[in-house]
Amino acid sequence: MKKLLFTLFASFTMLLSASSIIEASPLAYPVERISGQDRVETALSISQKGWTTADTVILCEYNDYPDSIASTPFAVSVNAPILLTNGTNLDSRVKAEIQRLQPSKIILLGGTGVLKPTIEEEISSYGFVLEVERIGGNNRYETSVLLAKKISNSTVILANGDDFPDALSAASYAGFQQIPIVLTSKKLPQAVLDYLNEVQPSEIIAVGGESVIPTESLTEHNFTIHTRLGGNNRYETNAAVVKHVQDLYGTDDLFLASGITFPDAVAGTVLAAKYKAPLLLTEKEDIPIPIYTYMREHMKVEPPRRDNSDNNTGNNPPGQGVKEAKVKPTGGLNLRSTPSSSGERLAIVPHNTVIKVLAEENGWVKTTYAGTTGWLASEYLTFLNSDSNNSNDSSNNTSSPAKTKAKVNPTGGLNLRSTPSSSGEKLTTVPHNTVIEVLAEENGWVKTSYEEYTGWLSGDYLTFLETEKPPVSGVVTANGLNLRSTPSSSGEVIETIPKNTTIKILQEQGEWYKVEYDSQTGWVAKAYVQLQEEGTKGKAEEETEQKSGDSKEETSRGTLPPEENLPPYIEDPTVDLTINGKVYILGGEGVISTKAQSIIEGKTLSKYKENNRQFPPLPPKLKDDNPPSRGDGPEIPSIPEPPSYDPDSEVWVDPFAEVPRDSLQGKVIILDPGHGGPDSGAVGYSGTYEKNYTLAIGLALRDILIEAGAEVIMTRDGDYSPAANFTELEDLKARVAKANAYPEADLFISIHNDAFTNPDPEGTSVFYSSAHPKVHESMHLASSIKNALVPLLETKDRGVRAANFYVIRHTTIPSALVEVAFISNPIEEQRLQNPTFQHNAAVGIYHGIYKYFNTPIPRP
Repeated sequence: MKKLLFTLFASFTMLLSASSIIEASPLAYPVERISGQDRVETALSISQKGWTTADTVILCEYNDYPDSIASTPFAVSVNAPILLTNGTNLDSRVKAEIQRLQPSKIILLGGTGVLKPTIEEEISSYGFVLEVERIGGNNRYETSVLLAKKISNSTVILANGDDFPDALSAASYAGFQQIPIVLTSKKLPQAVLDYLNEVQPSEIIAVGGESVIPTESLTEHNFTIHTRLGGNNRYETNAAVVKHVQDLYGTDDLFLASGITFPDAVAGTVLAAKYKAPLLLTEKEDIPIPIYTYMREHMKVEPPRRDNSDNNTGNNPPGQGVKEAKVKPTGGLNLRSTPSSSGERLAIVPHNTVIKVLAEENGWVKTTYAGTTGWLASEYLTFLNSDSNNSNDSSNNTSSPAKTKAKVNPTGGLNLRSTPSSSGEKLTTVPHNTVIEVLAEENGWVKTSYEEYTGWLSGDYLTFLETEKPPVSGVVTANGLNLRSTPSSSGEVIETIPKNTTIKILQEQGEWYKVEYDSQTGWVAKAYVQLQEEGTKGKAEEETEQKSGDSKEETSRGTLPPEENLPPYIEDPTVDLTINGKVYILGGEGVISTKAQSIIEGKTLSKYKENNRQFPPLPPKLKDDNPPSRGDGPEIPSIPEPPSYDPDSEVWVDPFAEVPRDSLQGKVIILDPGHGGPDSGAVGYSGTYEKNYTLAIGLALRDILIEAGAEVIMTRDGDYSPAANFTELEDLKARVAKANAYPEADLFISIHNDAFTNPDPEGTSVFYSSAHPKVHESMHLASSIKNALVPLLETKDRGVRAANFYVIRHTTIPSALVEVAFISNPIEEQRLQNPTFQHNAAVGIYHGIYKYFNTPIPRP
């Protein structure tokens, strides 16, 4: 939708007028995003923002948060940026940054199990003298104590080490006040107790509630918690910390990091401490209520707000009644944020839902579904009361397909039947993720051809693929986007494309676009390209058209959309928002979305009712004799909230609490994190990728198994495909080939996440192949894992099932495939993002492996 330009019509006096009905108090901050194409590059961007040179550099493993979350005070004490790398070798980009910084010392944070000795060898090859120091204990608690001993302060901050948010909340404050952060648990670890007995702190600050740091755990050792800063969740705790030390901050600027994923936040804590600025935690898509409240109360000025008199209530063309339309596709229809196939997906409107047409624009229909307003493609709607759109819909008739392609969802494939009925003869099974042509639709069934058969598939188990015109160009959204020689973050950098550059898109592969830029062809990460469709006008062209008086009052199919979705503020270039301070977002749009950024900038409203309450209005500029007024405003009507999930509900499980630590001595286990590289796997409810979670769980499981005495072989330990030349089949063959290259191995376990077309299905299932040469062992393995994993994660038990997936059918050792949770379920997707859940999933699989080896194999 075109952005309308408005002239200023309201002054500060009008803003405070009783006749103006203010509905909400938006945020209004200038924003700078510090990010890169991945967590490694984001840490580099943070380093480049804060340091021109550095005498000391700290290296952390990018997947290992425990060793790094307590490092901020020490890093600040030596003025060292934190850089991230993989644990086996030094990332080439990190090498370049070290060369730029020219340090005299590099500190490796973590033991040799986290950062391998090969990294020290690489560092020694630099052309200048470098001292290398390693700081790492046997566990996170010992490492935090080693770091604490390098800081001289009689005050100690205790934070729970079983997860990262509470320690992050205290990190900036602890950094510039030089207070050590010591990690603890519900029971005081021996290393922490020894440290407290040694230093006898004059003040202990506990960050987190009683449930994570029990008072009794200290009083039983004659220590007293003098100050407790906590809340009911991580965001309340974060707000409590920043409010407690409000008077100590040295800037109005704010740093914003993800409360779900840790790497960008860890690297950013040192920069926030250098600024003496608060570090706030947020969700990906919206601003949590405690954080929004802090940010709103932190503001000093705001532009004139829109009020109800601005709203255009004429939702339908003159002379017409309310239009209605019905959703045709059996798989539902995407509700998007803008009238474009590149708009953000807000929801899926189910098949046969009747919606009200609020406005029409360029083949799109504006409507509200389940409290969310957005746009539907009109070609997939049946208009019920419009002369221009015949409604002759009958669920009993075979119709021409609304969409021409669909993808098979069930991991076990989908039966192709002779008739559109579950009683029809089974012709064959169409494999998982197969894209089929839709020939016709009837009673919720889809007619298609597969191999030599033509038959019917149940539409409930298909994802219908929209056939809108593909975009041919895009605009770079990152501050600089690397053009690479291959579709991989390890590909050679050909050139860096500046922000806001329009590039031609030639091809799409996984998470990468092949593009043409400056007479060169290469690959860029999709996440940092805003797609444009053919005919899309740039902002300058739109503004020129508006100013010249050529803007049209009507679109091709009706009136312009109502103004209810216009920015909550009236544009006023005279208002200096830098007075409020700048918000530095740490991480890319995959970590903190553009939607969340728009809320911070005042371009859109939060979906949380509490955030949209009326705060005291602020002036457009500050006057010494006219401080901002304060007071309470009326509540606004209820706004539906997204599904609720509290990350603190996940409790870290000790893998060896009930299982002997050396229980797998001499065993060889092959782990197969599904997908990777160009194959993203299933896409989650909010757009996250399955491949990232399977890898995270796989790496966590690897570490546990090694600690249990096993030898572990990984089919992949990074974001890549094990196939030399990727195709889906070659990828599967490569995994099987690697497994079969170790005939002495004991087990093969493939890790995946499930998905479905609607967000309701949930739970855990484990598969074995009935065609496997060791079917009884494989069935016993699947059953053992399921019986251990489900009660530990408290997920829905979807059972042990037989399926001839390639990787568990063609391996020669006992094999199982684990579907940990549904990435398409909004709650389970959020759980999968939580490092504690990832760890616990690994623990559950480990316990299942232990049960497999210690219980007899059932035989028929």
